[in-house]
Amino acid sequence: MLLARSPMSNSGGVLKVVVVQGKRLVVRDFKTSDPYVKLKLGDQVAKTKVINSCLNPVWNEELTFTLPEPVETLKLEVFDKDRFKADDQMGNAHVNIQPLVSAARLKHILKVSTGETTLRKVIPDSQNCLVRESCINCVNGEIIQEVWLRLSGVESGEIELKLKLEIPNPSSPPS
Repeated sequence: MLLARSPMSNSGGVLKVVVVQGKRLVVRDFKTSDPYVKLKLGDQVAKTKVINSCLNPVWNEELTFTLPEPVETLKLEVFDKDRFKADDQMGNAHVNIQPLVSAARLKHILKVSTGETTLRKVIPDSQNCLVRESCINCVNGEIIQEVWLRLSGVESGEIELKLKLEIPNPSSPPS
């Protein structure tokens, strides 16, 4: 697990991003690419490991961020690692984290803690990079969203992420 560092201390929670896999990534070397993913949330940056000679890489790598206040968009860039020159860009995408935060608040209001409950659905539109509809679920108390993102700025490519949001319980009023 890689933890992105940030000077922020007024965290509203922790966002864990599992970079699951890539599909149909573009060729940037002779016949293949050596892809890695760079994620940015506010001033926090984290990268996955490089997968050599692969256009359909599987990372299954978890990167952890503190949730900034106000909530920002999670930005993603895919690069081809080059040894002797600058790394080549293989596309970019973004995910709005606000629906995840709203679902976490709803979870606390509804007092959902066990089993699996769908809290919200997010559909692809001009404001996001979603390939298909995505559900935000509460699974045994954890807020989870699995997304497939279409990479922009390139001919092809998709990235699968699993987002997990951990927000501290809001303090209950004294009774």
